Amino acid sequence: MKKYRTKPWAKGLACGLFVLAMTVSVICLGNVRWLAYHGGYQWEGTRQLVEEEEAVWVENLTNQLADGYRSYRDGDQSLDVKRYVEDENFFFTIKDLEGNTLLASDTLGDYREKTSWSMQVGGTVQWSHIDQYYDSYEARDLALDQLGSTYEELQNVSLVEDEEGYRLTADVARTVGKETVVLTGFLRSELSPTGQVYQGIQYAENMGFYRYEFLAGAILGLVLGLLSLGFLLWSAGLRQEGSEEVSLRWMDRAIPTDLLIAAGAAVLLFGLLPVVCSSGWGTSLVAFGPTVLTMVLMGVVLAMALSLVRRRRGGIGRENLFFPRLIRPVRRWGKALGRRTGELLGKLPLFWAAGLGFLLLCFLEGLCLMGCYYGGGWVVLWLLLKVLEGGLVLFVVLSMRTLQAGGRQLAAGHLDYKVSTEHLRGPFREHGENLNNIRQGIQHAVEEQMKSERMKTELITNVSHDIKTPLTSIVSYVDLLKKQAMPNDQAREYLEVLDRQSARLKKLTEDLVEASKASTGNLTVDFQRTDVNVLLTQSAGEYQEKLAAKGMDLILTPAPENPAISADGRLLWRVFENLLSNIHKYAQPGTRVYLTCEAGENQVTITFRNISATPLNISADELMERFVRGDASRNTEGSGLGLSIARSLTQLQHGTFSLTIDGDLFKAALTFPRIP
Repeated sequence: MKKYRTKPWAKGLACGLFVLAMTVSVICLGNVRWLAYHGGYQWEGTRQLVEEEEAVWVENLTNQLADGYRSYRDGDQSLDVKRYVEDENFFFTIKDLEGNTLLASDTLGDYREKTSWSMQVGGTVQWSHIDQYYDSYEARDLALDQLGSTYEELQNVSLVEDEEGYRLTADVARTVGKETVVLTGFLRSELSPTGQVYQGIQYAENMGFYRYEFLAGAILGLVLGLLSLGFLLWSAGLRQEGSEEVSLRWMDRAIPTDLLIAAGAAVLLFGLLPVVCSSGWGTSLVAFGPTVLTMVLMGVVLAMALSLVRRRRGGIGRENLFFPRLIRPVRRWGKALGRRTGELLGKLPLFWAAGLGFLLLCFLEGLCLMGCYYGGGWVVLWLLLKVLEGGLVLFVVLSMRTLQAGGRQLAAGHLDYKVSTEHLRGPFREHGENLNNIRQGIQHAVEEQMKSERMKTELITNVSHDIKTPLTSIVSYVDLLKKQAMPNDQAREYLEVLDRQSARLKKLTEDLVEASKASTGNLTVDFQRTDVNVLLTQSAGEYQEKLAAKGMDLILTPAPENPAISADGRLLWRVFENLLSNIHKYAQPGTRVYLTCEAGENQVTITFRNISATPLNISADELMERFVRGDASRNTEGSGLGLSIARSLTQLQHGTFSLTIDGDLFKAALTFPRIP
């Protein structure tokens, strides 16, 4: 096959085969479509086609006869009704409602199909004049509509408004004395081989007889045509086998590619498609005119397809394009107009720009509606305007969604998110840039705050370490002095104060170091399966005597089951200890302290509740800050770091720590994920 690619006789044979095969396929496909539409491929399709053709012919001829008889009764006495329908295979009868025959064909007989019509004929036209006043123009218009539905004809209609009211005058006509007749048309059972009826029925029989041959011809012609087309496209533009040179024709350079594609689409849409859709050629299975037209169109389509392939192989497909040259100045003018309009609207406030756009759309829509009232061509412009409005609304919605997503990300604390302003225009772009500037400002402020926090943490850690060394010496010497005999009671009292305050200072430095490590995450967390009830019970036992000494009643309510969490028992013990220590220091003596453990399906919650001895005129968030104490007078011991350390340690163990203050009620809740 490859050696025939460059042979002119092979290409010519393939061209002829393509045109012939595709013509056969198109003509047969048209007949197949007609047969499928009329039920030719159903069970007993031929009989169904014939019956449908008979019904159509008797209906059409009876309708034609009715027109002639109506004209005859209206006064055209020269009309020969019996011969008004010239077809030997059709006869008729016209009877009144009593069954009396008024007119009939000369020869009657057996029939294969019939249809009956009932109609009114004859009568005389009576004219009358109407002159009436009405209280409102609505009543007058309603009366005019009733006249149109009551009378058969209106003339000299006049609508006048004077001092007496709204006047309506008209000449109206009504036909009286009409006679109702029944007209019945028949097709003879034995058809004469002359006339249109015989030819139409014979055509239907032939179509049904060759229905499968048409289907096979459509498929076979399509296959041969596609094979021929594939060979021609494969060999298009090749002059010699093995040569890279492409042989171009005059039309390859003379006709622009885009115009050629448009012309090809027009040939397919307005040439070949009507041939397929106008199947059923009346009396001939294959009509000469459509067949010749299809062959010509197939030749044109083949020439266009081969030209496109040669252009692609020759690399000239994008040269000499027509529509870009036509659109380029229009696009340039549109860009200039759009730029100037944008500059003008950009100088207006958003409210006035939106109002101006709304008024412009209303004006254009009003013009379109007025045009639709006077002519149907304006409907297309109205639809285009609606498409424009829809695009504008879609642009606004998408812009708002982009800005909304950016605001949501910023509100969620995602400072690395940047609003994309690539597709935003006008005020939306300006607002997007403002959001990005806010993001940068917030990010800079957060970085400065984090830097300050790091500096504070480093300062606290360094100072704590620096204090720790001399403090250790002080504590050691105090212990040595406590082992020696004091000269008097006053010296012994001074030594006790020194011992107590040095221990307090040691505890403060340890809390500072631990708070620094917890907040920066420098603590090692050893996650283990932990029974919350056991650890909470042990912590409550440690503080039960201390709380009882101050008159506090500790009420422990463990979970019904023994829920387990993944936590570091040492750090969780420190959290419980800090909370119980706070209760011991700040709770109202003589009140109850509640420790509760509740286990849900996916989480475990530990709650500490007590009544404060002093008013809590501070928020829960402030109370969890470092060095903040509920005792504003600072008369009790404490560094103000216990809650902050407890929160940091809880978060290190993947838990949440929350405080609730309701009057004097202090409530701390720890929540951890539950494990099986």
